[in-house]
Amino acid sequence: LFAQEGSVSGRVTDADNGDPLVGANVLVVGTNLGAATDVNGEYFIINIPPGNYTIRAEYIGYRKEQKTDVLVLIDKTIYINYELLQQLY
Repeated sequence: LFAQEGSVSGRVTDADNGDPLVGANVLVVGTNLGAATDVNGEYFIINIPPGNYTIRAEYIGYRKEQKTDVLVLIDKTIYINYELLQQLY
């Protein structure tokens, strides 16, 4: 049997200057699936069962951002980019 799953990929950057956020966490809410961004701010989450999800990006010192109603399809990669704003204290 072949896996019937999809994936989510994209990039997380600073909203003010466009710099990549290295080590940002991108999570599939309600699951144990997620990934950290690489040196280019890119992430790739695999083996996501098909369905509707909320995908959240978070990074220390920045506001969390999430996309809702993300439809993951079998054998497809959904591309989602995040531009996070610095958290003002």
